[in-house]
Amino acid sequence: MLKALIVDDEQRASDMLQLMIERFVPEIGRIWCCNDARQAAGMIHEHKPDLLFLDIRMPYLDGFEVLSQIRDRRFKAIFTTAHHEYTLQAIRFSAFDYLLKPVDVQELINAVQRYIASRDEWAYQPEQLRNMLANLQASDPGQFRLAVPTRDGVHFFLPAEIVRLEAMGAYTQIHLSGGRQHLASKSLGEYDDLLGPYGFIRTHKSHLVNRVHVSYLSHDGFVVMRDNTRVEVARRRREEVGAMLRG
Repeated sequence: MLKALIVDDEQRASDMLQLMIERFVPEIGRIWCCNDARQAAGMIHEHKPDLLFLDIRMPYLDGFEVLSQIRDRRFKAIFTTAHHEYTLQAIRFSAFDYLLKPVDVQELINAVQRYIASRDEWAYQPEQLRNMLANLQASDPGQFRLAVPTRDGVHFFLPAEIVRLEAMGAYTQIHLSGGRQHLASKSLGEYDDLLGPYGFIRTHKSHLVNRVHVSYLSHDGFVVMRDNTRVEVARRRREEVGAMLRG
C-alpha cells in the first residue's frame, strides 16, 4: 500500500482531498495531512510518504520552498494549485505532475496511476525543481527549458532546439538540432498539448514539427525540414498545416 502526505494550509481543502483518496484511490492505504508548511519537512521525514500532494501558495513557506528543504526526496511531488497559466506552464515544462483545484476525481486517479507506472522518477526531482524555479524567473515563457524524462535520466533543453517529434507507441522520439535524439517517456499527444502554443504543428497523428525548422511544404504532401528530413502530412491536415506555415 502506498503512503501519502497532503500539505495544504486550508484544512477544508486537505480534508476534501483526503476523502477523495479514501473513496477512489485504494492504492493509497495511509494518508496524513499537514496544514502548516513549517511542519511539512518534519512530517515528510517522519512518515516517508510515497506521494506528496503539495499546495503552492501557503503562508510562511510556499510549496517550492517546502520541496527545497527536503534533501532526500524519495517520493513523488504532485502540486495542487489554482495558480494562473504562467505557473502551470513552468510546472509542466519541468515534468512535475499537478492537480488543479478544485481537484477532479479522475485527474487524481490518473496522477496516482502515472506514479505507479514510473516510480523511479522521484530520483530526478532535484534537477526538475531547479529547472522549474529558473523557468518561473524567466521573463518570457518562450525561454522555459523543457524537462524530458528518458530511461537514462532527465534532459533539459529549449523548445527552439527541437526540430521535430515522432510518436513511438506510448513514447516520443525527440529530434534536436545537431542530430541529437532522445526517447521520451511521454506520448506525442502530451507534447502536442504542451508545445502547440510555441509554434509546433501537428502534421500527422505520428508527427509534430517546429515551424522555425521547416523549409517548405512539398506538393506531394510532406513537410521538408531544414535538415532535409521529410515529414508526412495527413491528407486531412494539409490545408490547415499550409495555412499555419504561411501564417
